[in-house]
Amino acid sequence: MAEARLPATGLSGDTAIAAKGATGDGLGFVGVWAKDAAGCAQIDQAGAADFAVITLATFRDGASACYGSFGALADGKGTLNASCSGVKKSVAIAQSAPDALTVDGTALVRCKP
Repeated sequence: MAEARLPATGLSGDTAIAAKGATGDGLGFVGVWAKDAAGCAQIDQAGAADFAVITLATFRDGASACYGSFGALADGKGTLNASCSGVKKSVAIAQSAPDALTVDGTALVRCKP
């Protein structure tokens, strides 16, 4: 199985921040996520799809980020409430393992630097 690695170059600022993760209890969702290892290699590259970049203050699953203030998960589950160009968005997340996250029902794997 291929390693879920991010591209060596061309990463956006939020991706670089998210890739470091977060050490606080319940904050394991902070990171860069893709549907599979091949998707990790496409993050921030042309044609990237089926991914999520999550920091403590941003959520991005496309070209533009949504902004919020995200707290810790409770029992591995939570909702990220964010504003996307003035439109409110709620994203349901669930983390079953350190490298496995479900975003709005889609299973993703952690992408590593």
